[in-house]
Amino acid sequence: MGKCIIIFNTQIKIWRSFIVLAAITFSFAWGVEDEESGTTDSHGGGDSHSDDAELDGSEEKDDRVLVLEPKRRIDPDEAAVDILNYLNLGRSLWEGGDFVMAEKYFASALGIPIDVPEKEQVLFEMAELYRSENLLPKAAAIYERLRDEFKESRRLPSVFMELGDLYREMGGLQVAISNYYMVLNSSLSISIDQVEKARDLSLRAKFKIAETHAELLEYSESYRHYELLEKLELEPADRMRVHYRMCNLLCELGRYQSAVNKLKKFLDTYKLSAHSPEIRYLLAKSYEKLNRKPEALREVVHILQRQSSPDTAHEETADYWRQRTGNELANEFYQKHDYRSALTIYQSLAKYNSSPEWRWPAIYQIGLCFERLGLPDKAIMAYQEILTPEEGEESDESLSPGLETLREMAKWKLEHLNWEGDLVARLKVLGTY
Repeated sequence: MGKCIIIFNTQIKIWRSFIVLAAITFSFAWGVEDEESGTTDSHGGGDSHSDDAELDGSEEKDDRVLVLEPKRRIDPDEAAVDILNYLNLGRSLWEGGDFVMAEKYFASALGIPIDVPEKEQVLFEMAELYRSENLLPKAAAIYERLRDEFKESRRLPSVFMELGDLYREMGGLQVAISNYYMVLNSSLSISIDQVEKARDLSLRAKFKIAETHAELLEYSESYRHYELLEKLELEPADRMRVHYRMCNLLCELGRYQSAVNKLKKFLDTYKLSAHSPEIRYLLAKSYEKLNRKPEALREVVHILQRQSSPDTAHEETADYWRQRTGNELANEFYQKHDYRSALTIYQSLAKYNSSPEWRWPAIYQIGLCFERLGLPDKAIMAYQEILTPEEGEESDESLSPGLETLREMAKWKLEHLNWEGDLVARLKVLGTY
């Protein structure tokens, strides 16, 4: 019996060893299969996972590593050469009149993905291209890009000046003033070799600030800026320009006594100025506003005395101001029932120019003044002068519609005065007048 137990235990040990050996063998085989399966999954198994994801409607990504080829670096020197080539081609096309292709080449130069100094010149010329084609918003956008991308550029004062002019032309007057101030600020940090140019730009910006405030009807602020300009050392032409603007602004502000002093000083200082007729007009208006009638009348008569001028190019402008001065002041005197003062001015107007377009309206007004003064005989003579013009004046066939209407009015006035004269004569005969 003991032998049987021993044999049985021995058999159990043998079977146990066999089982352990089988387990080890099986485990080794399973690990190899898993390794092969893992290799497959890492290279091709992603497709199956992807398919499963698509079937499940999920957006699960696989674990594959995507290896990207590094981007090729752009050589700055090569890019600069390409940019300059595009720029030169665009410039040539622009000079040849092909705006569309020139714009494309400029855009190609700017499209090269690298920051190089040569792009500054491209932006500057592209802005000029748009400016020349009157594409003001595009020009402003390019100048602003130049301002933002090249903050240390030597061109910044000029860029701000251009932006100011563009916005002023487009009606953005406040933005224009801001850019003109930036011209002054950016000019403070310029190099020695740019001092002269910066001084000129700063002076231009100061003038434009004053002018733009006047366009905004901010006359007091504009006058203040001109007062500051007046204190600077200016060239004679610029000093006259400041003086002229201040005269106009004083009249706009209604400061007529100050205007009279400034206007008289202008006439004494700049005797041959092309602005003299306008200044005399303002002086006469200022006297009239101050109720200084004799001085106003004197200025009007003075301006209507034709004087020879060395600058005949401005003669047409001078005629405009003479006629405007005479008509406005004479009409104001007439409306205020000061017929003698009005008559004096209308007579001066009639003598100034012999053309019917100038002379006949003045003669008609002379007739009206004589009527108001109770001098019908002289009024009749005035109207007859329009109906029977002197030799050399326009014939009936060549009269403008306005002159034809004027002659009809003179004819009616003449008939009415003659009728009144006949009526008075008949009444005198009857002894009832």
